[in-house]
Amino acid sequence: MLFCEKMKKILFVFFLLGCLLTAHAQQAIECSFSQAKTIQASGKVIHSEGVISFKAPDQLTMTYTNPAGEYLVISGPMLRTNAQGQQLSIDTDKNARFRALRNTLLNCINGQYEQAAKDNDAELAVSEKNGKKTVSMKARKTAPRGYSQIVLEYIKGLPVRMVLEEFGGISTEYLFKY
Repeated sequence: MLFCEKMKKILFVFFLLGCLLTAHAQQAIECSFSQAKTIQASGKVIHSEGVISFKAPDQLTMTYTNPAGEYLVISGPMLRTNAQGQQLSIDTDKNARFRALRNTLLNCINGQYEQAAKDNDAELAVSEKNGKKTVSMKARKTAPRGYSQIVLEYIKGLPVRMVLEEFGGISTEYLFKY
């Protein structure tokens, strides 16, 4: 059961990072982030923060300053993580679940929202108002795991907010500062 929770966290962060970096596929970016994860059944909110570094096409590092020592590193097909003191290393070429998430990540980085929505069987809506671009993906069907909805907000092409809602009742909001 502990492994499933770790895998869920990795999947969550992996998809988050893909969507986070959508507008900057050909650039390197760094920013800080704050995270608020809400467990809807209990109302408990877990706060985290850290920094993200990305260099196209497939180099990504997410380093947590709170909780200190946690990280997620993506380098080509390899994904490494340290979550709650447990380290994992996964070759996404050999793992279908992570390969699908990697493809979603790359599609988001390259601005291929339509393909990401198709791969995730989600409806896609994009709108722009007062300089803020909002991208929403909503799952067409309920699933045992994954995201029921993803909302991204961009200002001047940079992600500033992301909300990920899981089928299991966990909602995570990320705020990004440059």
